[in-house]
Amino acid sequence: MLTIFSFRSGVTTIVDGGTSGWRNFAQFKEQVIDESRARILAFLNIVGSGMTGYPYVQDVGDMDPYPTNLVMQRNRDIIVGTKVGHFHGNQREPFERAMEAAANLDMPLLVECHIPEMQLQELMEKMRPGDIMTHTYNKVFDRESIVDDQGKVRPYVWEAKEKGVLFDVGHGGAGFHYSEALPAFGEGFFPDSFGTDYHRFSMNSGMKDMLNIMSKFLTLGMELEDIIYRATWKTAKSIKREDLGHLSEGADADIAVIKLRDGDFGYIDAAGYVIDGNQKLEAELTIRAGQVAWVLNGMAAERWEN
Repeated sequence: MLTIFSFRSGVTTIVDGGTSGWRNFAQFKEQVIDESRARILAFLNIVGSGMTGYPYVQDVGDMDPYPTNLVMQRNRDIIVGTKVGHFHGNQREPFERAMEAAANLDMPLLVECHIPEMQLQELMEKMRPGDIMTHTYNKVFDRESIVDDQGKVRPYVWEAKEKGVLFDVGHGGAGFHYSEALPAFGEGFFPDSFGTDYHRFSMNSGMKDMLNIMSKFLTLGMELEDIIYRATWKTAKSIKREDLGHLSEGADADIAVIKLRDGDFGYIDAAGYVIDGNQKLEAELTIRAGQVAWVLNGMAAERWEN
């Protein structure tokens, strides 16, 4: 149901972060993807049943690259890679099997968090160019921060970025902290994409929506043109969907008209700290495949004449 809110923030394409695995992707497609007016793409969780129940399934035997690849091959128009995360066991196999499944089809691996047996340096060394680390600026998950005790981005994180590993925000309800982000920004370590980790908790906390994250980064010093680039074309390229994220001839007419508002605004991180800003991005109009999906102030409406 969260897909019905995407047009309010100018979002026409959503990339699901591993809700389903090879066992239940067909159900996810039928009940969510096929019913959504917004375009939904997906990373396929290496866990066969995806993020089902809580705590999530920890059975390594269910993390099988073979059926994962079969489902990915049958759904190449939707599935953009594999995902691993939320694992609390003492094995490396979840990462290794997710990497195998992604590599078999030359797709990116989305690495979330919670792989206790693998330190950040090992993850950085094993991830390939084009693989994606999310929750980049967090300090509460079972993963070392990208900045050290002196507030410097760790050398092996820089090395990973230089070899082509991509870094996503993954804000969520607990995945973005100013204490990690501001020192990293001071060194020019900005994200490659603005993943929201959008769910019923994060939408009502500091994250709120895509445009709120983009406004937050504008307040923190990123240039607006760079923000738009990373939110659209660079993100599309990261998931190897270069048919999206641009308005070239022949592309789907997915268009967002965004207003840059001036005023007094507050931007909250996952720890509840606020930074003041004086600009905010707001969606005036969202068009999906040539059809108006959201209009705030009547831009696409016929004016009433009495």
